Amino acid sequence: MEKDHKAISKILVGLVDINLIGVEDNLGEPLHVHIECSNSQKQCPTCEGKVHHNGLRVVEVVDLPSFGRKVILFWSKHRWRCANKHLPPTVF
Repeated sequence: MEKDHKAISKILVGLVDINLIGVEDNLGEPLHVHIECSNSQKQCPTCEGKVHHNGLRVVEVVDLPSFGRKVILFWSKHRWRCANKHLPPTVF
């Protein structure tokens, strides 16, 4: 039996490197699963320099049914900005 919450999230949701934030289970409605990426951006993919957090965006993804119920993933995606002032502003 798995007891580690990250491993359970991976098994139930099927995504690697995510944190399960919470689940809303309202009778008669789709199951709402709130997740976020667990890996923090360490460097800019263009210049490999430092990055700054540039907000958060929640993306709604309709997923396959689970246990006979519709599932909607609410994926909190962190946005990052390159700190290099010598390059055009880059947000990813």
